[in-house]
Amino acid sequence: MSSIIKILPDHVINKIAAGEVVERPASVVKELIENSIDAGATDISIDIEQAGRRLIRIADNGCGMSREDARTAFLRHATSKIAGDDDLEAIRTMGFRGEALASIASVSRVRLQTALRGSLSGVLLELEAGAVTRLEDAASPQGTSIEVAGLFYNTPARLKFLKSPATEFSHILTSLSRQAMAHPSIRFRLTHNKKEVLDLPPSQGMKERVFQLYGSEIAGQVIPFSGGRDYVHVHGMIGRPAYNRADRTYQDFFVNRRAVRNPSLTHALYGAYGDMLMRGRHPVGFIFIELDPALVDVNVHPAKAEVRFRNQSQVHDLVRDVVREGLRAHGLPAIETSGAGGVRAEGVREALADYLGGQAAGSPASVRGRSPLFGRRKSDAEPRTPRTGPDAASPGEPPIASPPLLTFQSGHDLVPLAQVHDSFIISQSREGMALVDQHAAHERVLFEKLQDQFDAGLVPVQNLLVPDQVELGPAQAGLLAGHLSELDKLGFFVEDFGNGTFVIKAVPSLLAGADYKKLLLDILDEVNVHGSSYKMAVFRDQVLSVMACHPAIKVHRHLDRREMEVLLDDLFRCRMPHTCPHGRPTVIRFSMDEIKKMFRRL
Repeated sequence: MSSIIKILPDHVINKIAAGEVVERPASVVKELIENSIDAGATDISIDIEQAGRRLIRIADNGCGMSREDARTAFLRHATSKIAGDDDLEAIRTMGFRGEALASIASVSRVRLQTALRGSLSGVLLELEAGAVTRLEDAASPQGTSIEVAGLFYNTPARLKFLKSPATEFSHILTSLSRQAMAHPSIRFRLTHNKKEVLDLPPSQGMKERVFQLYGSEIAGQVIPFSGGRDYVHVHGMIGRPAYNRADRTYQDFFVNRRAVRNPSLTHALYGAYGDMLMRGRHPVGFIFIELDPALVDVNVHPAKAEVRFRNQSQVHDLVRDVVREGLRAHGLPAIETSGAGGVRAEGVREALADYLGGQAAGSPASVRGRSPLFGRRKSDAEPRTPRTGPDAASPGEPPIASPPLLTFQSGHDLVPLAQVHDSFIISQSREGMALVDQHAAHERVLFEKLQDQFDAGLVPVQNLLVPDQVELGPAQAGLLAGHLSELDKLGFFVEDFGNGTFVIKAVPSLLAGADYKKLLLDILDEVNVHGSSYKMAVFRDQVLSVMACHPAIKVHRHLDRREMEVLLDDLFRCRMPHTCPHGRPTVIRFSMDEIKKMFRRL
């Protein structure tokens, strides 16, 4: 009987390997830049056409290759970085497996020009689908230039999985930014469709590199830190606690200058900030860890993007402690004291006193001088109207609490009674009681109002008397420039002044008073994560949800009885009143049976 198990031919093996190593154009850029860094380059140029689908060209001034090495480099598992088992315990180069060039060549057309230092001539090598089609001596400057054309031309199924050109190019920018951050002494230049995008000269320090990549907005909000123990050094730049973002885009971790992903390191960063971050907000951090290569395994992921530490918990605790100490060294904001809690507790007692005192909802004392939802805090100086009638307290006796008549509205069955820590509204329902998250509820109200205004083409716009100026890095500037027309339709008018400078000139009227600069950055974070390949309606809702969040009533905001009633009425007029735009619940109900069970009455 003939064997049904076959050994695959090399060209099939290379295509399978390419599926792991070459995920998208950014993967090619990453692998080729790493080769340039390992070759000792101090100047690396990257030319991209059609977001890498048509052409990727990486040129450097590194050590170059001989004719024999140039041909051998495209064979599987051919590498100059390691020679035996022991070398796997001492990896300090970016590459070491010898898989990248063979994988890239198997799914593209490659042209290589290289010359050794001091050599009178260089080498020209061309390959198609991994097969050599041309190899000859040729004039070439010192260093190496590799052109990758027609990526995935022979695997059309892979082409279908690529995203829009804007999304693919953003991944290239992200990959290059990480390499540039890890190697500030190297000059990087990037062009896209023959237009210069980045020109990063060697920087004097990490903060200068942050400025080059991300602009003054982030560079002005990060602080250096450094520390370590037992031959492990942790250093980098972290954002001030008050400066945070809507996603994790600006969190990068580097182990021996290699950009990596590691859940434990992410957890350590958040642990250092503790409760200084609001829920749903994320710190900015560029964290570098230098340690003996024998203490970390970089050979656990096809793209070398993940690592495993020999002493994971110790590294986690060290990163957390060093970052935390860095924050302290630059002066942390004071953690909330019991005095602030006392203010909130006083607000609860005040609201409860209103209820127990029988103050009628909507009475002049409760609404005088206020606009619904945005009224001033109730003053202790406001006199209370004494009760009269048969239920009035006798002289010398404590007043008898008499709850007001609860009148359920036609649209819902909730009657507000009080606030808990000026954050959650306690309400009575026909079946029991409910807790309402005032921020989530108001966020839902504003979101649907913005939706309705947009759908009707009647988004009221407020021109800013003093426009807000925002300075962005190249990646963010390109992202924003590509979405200005969509923001215009949403009533958010931003003008591009060039060189990463943008000016916010007008905003939707519903957002009046919000932090417009922070709002714009959050919108960019949202677009960066989800991209604009979604349908316009989906993109619109992503942006509107961010816009609704900023001016919505915040936690620790005192509301009087009338404001709570207006908020609940507006909430239950919404199409989807039970969740905020981000999916969090707005109302949690408790039936009388559930309440009785808590007190063991059932």
